[in-house]
Amino acid sequence: MPPRARDRSKGDLAQSRPLAGKHGILASILEPHLCGHIWPTSGMMSKRKAVNWHKQSLAYYRYTSNRPPRELLLQTLLHLEWEKKSRRGLSAIDLGFGAGTDTLELLKRGWRVLAIDRQQTAAEFLSNRVPPRYRASLTMLVAPMEEVDLPQADLVYASYSLPFCPPDRFSEVWTKVRKAIRPGGHFAGQLFGNRDSWRRNRAMSFHTRAQVRGLTRGLKLEMLRETDEEGMAFSGLKRWHFYDIILEKPLRSV
Repeated sequence: MPPRARDRSKGDLAQSRPLAGKHGILASILEPHLCGHIWPTSGMMSKRKAVNWHKQSLAYYRYTSNRPPRELLLQTLLHLEWEKKSRRGLSAIDLGFGAGTDTLELLKRGWRVLAIDRQQTAAEFLSNRVPPRYRASLTMLVAPMEEVDLPQADLVYASYSLPFCPPDRFSEVWTKVRKAIRPGGHFAGQLFGNRDSWRRNRAMSFHTRAQVRGLTRGLKLEMLRETDEEGMAFSGLKRWHFYDIILEKPLRSV
């Protein structure tokens, strides 16, 4: 999910066995057609609306695919290198991968990635972007984040995706995210603030700064950066109020 123009599986991610979820099928990048087809209304859309949504989603992915990897991801990876925790073969979850630009950056750096998105269109778009040499390191799952049991990973990355979790399911999803981070591992992502233009959307989750601090309790807060400004979205000009967050789970699990 873009801030502006400029810018399920239980078990261990290392295990590459086929897994099925309630609303989607875990499939390797070599078999993108196996991914479950999930529309925002869980299959209740009319055919015409589904076609229009597919076109809009594809336009959005094309629009965002031209950007470089997110600054927050690059900063997180730089931090891991500084801590000497960056090495090939680490596992990451990209929660809400969209056009897949950040997934590709992780793959290029030698990470094994479980990429999760509710949109079949995203899986199809990303499958066409992944070079053959990286395909064995990528697994995709098409399903809503609130219906997925996350495996353990060294990095849980959620770029502008968690705010699109329904408020009545957010606590459940955040608990899953925390549990998925291996001891010594990291979370990086964003939460939307309570002054964002979209705050009246009852299907989305928004937080005050105090609430964000509460969510990070028990984890090492390595970065909390608040942004509150006018900026562009795919849909046009809006007010962006969000928090960039990097967390580390202590070696003694909390």
